[in-house]
Amino acid sequence: MKTFQPRGVFGMRRREALQIGAGLFGLSLPGMLEARALAAGTSATSGSVNKTRSDVSCIFLFLAGGASHFETFDPKPLAPAEIRGLWNPLQTNVPGTFLCEKLPLLAQRMDKVALIRSWQGKSGGHDIGSQHVTSGFFPPRGGQYFPNFGCLISALRGSRPGGVPPHFGLPVDARYTKPPGYLGPAFDAFNLKGDPCKPDLREAALKLTPVRFEDRQSMLTQLENLNRLGAGHSGSFEAHDKFSHEAINLLTSGAMERALKLDEEPLELRTRYGLNIYGQRVLLARRLVEAGARFVTINQAVQGGLFGDGVTDGTWDNHQLLFDSMMSFKPPTSKLPSGYKWHGYDGPGNLPQLDMSLSTLLDDLEERGLLETTLIVVMGEFGRTPRINRDGGRDHYPNAGSLLLAGGGVKGGAVIGATDRTGSLPATRPCTPEDVAASIYHALGLDPHRTHFPRLPRPTPIADGEVIEGLFA
Repeated sequence: MKTFQPRGVFGMRRREALQIGAGLFGLSLPGMLEARALAAGTSATSGSVNKTRSDVSCIFLFLAGGASHFETFDPKPLAPAEIRGLWNPLQTNVPGTFLCEKLPLLAQRMDKVALIRSWQGKSGGHDIGSQHVTSGFFPPRGGQYFPNFGCLISALRGSRPGGVPPHFGLPVDARYTKPPGYLGPAFDAFNLKGDPCKPDLREAALKLTPVRFEDRQSMLTQLENLNRLGAGHSGSFEAHDKFSHEAINLLTSGAMERALKLDEEPLELRTRYGLNIYGQRVLLARRLVEAGARFVTINQAVQGGLFGDGVTDGTWDNHQLLFDSMMSFKPPTSKLPSGYKWHGYDGPGNLPQLDMSLSTLLDDLEERGLLETTLIVVMGEFGRTPRINRDGGRDHYPNAGSLLLAGGGVKGGAVIGATDRTGSLPATRPCTPEDVAASIYHALGLDPHRTHFPRLPRPTPIADGEVIEGLFA
């Protein structure tokens, strides 16, 4: 059986390609395109593609650090005070369904989303939990082996026409993970770090100046001529010509540069998303999907409070002062735990920022006719402990959690599963990361039980769970 081996530009080693400037974001773009086609040609499918969903994209809002299910999608008003917390449940626009009172905008859009309240993971560690959640496979010993969703979608589907990479990370594709796994670096995400509103991010767009492009094209032409002299298989030259042409299109189309121009959006809409790094990342994700991206992962967490320095990368890891940190990173009303310093951020905390940006994303996609072709997934790597600790926070807890999905054929207004009275364990059949993975692939038009042949000696399934019953309309 032929196995897929990513190749460099015209047979060069990766290091040599980088030295002459023919590499792109750490790898050869023609080689990447060639590897992608080879992967498609050496895959086997145990089932047909869902043609009605074959062009669906995904925006994955990864709540890095682990959001509390009690203070988001699964309030427990009848539990003891040390479990239920400070906030009340809020009636949504779906009768009998409640969210945390700090999600008022989302509560008015519950008819557009589905909640899964019987989620259950296996690991309380950020690294293992994140790898499990973003790939759908529990990582074996020795590190992450299975690729994150976007990487596998990139390998199986490749780029759409138009000059935009298939897979993005804002600012990276899921913290605590090694996204490509067994696929190798050719299928890594294109990460857009920093503030989406600042020019330095725009300059990262895949567009070269004419002079620089001509120099690189000249180098590639010379390298190709050298390879033509030393090889006797003309078919391989045709393939290289094809991948070089696609690479040039990606570099020069200007689609990326256009997608990054957030100031082209109406100020009123940008304000609704949130005029800060975090809200604008969600808006950028919509623009990237509109431009042709297949999968965008957003690490959606505000930086400040007891962690970080108030710059760009945040966390939902609220072991202390949860009720202060989730709402605002201005000076806390509670006493700081011993040994901690507070990092201020002049803007909304994680909970109101999620409420603003997610609600606006739902409206924006619907108004543009894109909600049915864009799957939205919102989740962290685990839930939080039922009992509030002595520092006013909740700790890591993989035994129970909740997540939200919308678009992409998801049944709006659905609530699937439940936890017990204290939010400690699923009271119905648990929904696992494996099941979430199968559901994501199903929504994107892929048979979750198909197999994929990358560098492995045997067929490997792309998912190991079942599509969640009742999730899709």
